[in-house]
Amino acid sequence: MNTKIFYFSGTGNSLYVAKNLATRLDGQYTNVASCVEQTEILVDSDIVGFVFPVYAYTYPKILDYFCKKLKIISNPKYVFIITTYGSTPGRAAHKFAKRLNKYFKVDYTNGVLMPENYIAIFKPDSPKIVEQKINNAQLSMDKICEDIKAQVNLVKNNNTILDYIKTGLVSPIFNFFLLFSHIFFGTNKNCNGCDICVKICPVDNIKKVNNKIKWHNKCIQCMACVNWCPNKCINYTPITKKRLRYTNPHIKITELYKD
Repeated sequence: MNTKIFYFSGTGNSLYVAKNLATRLDGQYTNVASCVEQTEILVDSDIVGFVFPVYAYTYPKILDYFCKKLKIISNPKYVFIITTYGSTPGRAAHKFAKRLNKYFKVDYTNGVLMPENYIAIFKPDSPKIVEQKINNAQLSMDKICEDIKAQVNLVKNNNTILDYIKTGLVSPIFNFFLLFSHIFFGTNKNCNGCDICVKICPVDNIKKVNNKIKWHNKCIQCMACVNWCPNKCINYTPITKKRLRYTNPHIKITELYKD
């Protein structure tokens, strides 16, 4: 059976997981950010997977754009969702599974703990912790691959009261705030106009205007521009000025550029 994995990734964690799963499952992996620019997104694989990071205890908004363009050529025999997260997955997989109900039923959900990358709020992990988390992620992916190959039916709903509060309350506030988040981005004097931030933005939210970098109001808070800037000259509020940056050490920036 042929396998196709759709992934979304800002700093490389979810791409790292998607690549590993695709290799072990002898499948293909495709960037959601590239897909949303197509007129239609065709699905005709026997096994279909989704890998994405958890943002404020829910799924990234770009996946809504993705779903609007889905066209099912043939119903998949097995569908799975894998989230990557820095602290807790909340009910992100459950919410996206409900979003997909219009197209097909999700058979399996799971998550992989990865290094923290949302430096707008959290301090990034130390190099030692990054290495430890990535090593542990390999063990998690071993089990996930076994489950997928056996087509295990397992949907983790995370039904604690705290999960409901996080996903039910924090997520809507976060998504509303996205409309105004562009005002908190800025560059310092070290910006050399390399345009990496323009290329890495998955939703084309960053433009160069009169040789200055400008953010618009389509930001989804992936933090790719902040974390991938080679000169560390992009900040999101003063909080990030003194913080380390994080990008997955096994992923090259060019792998995240849209095709």
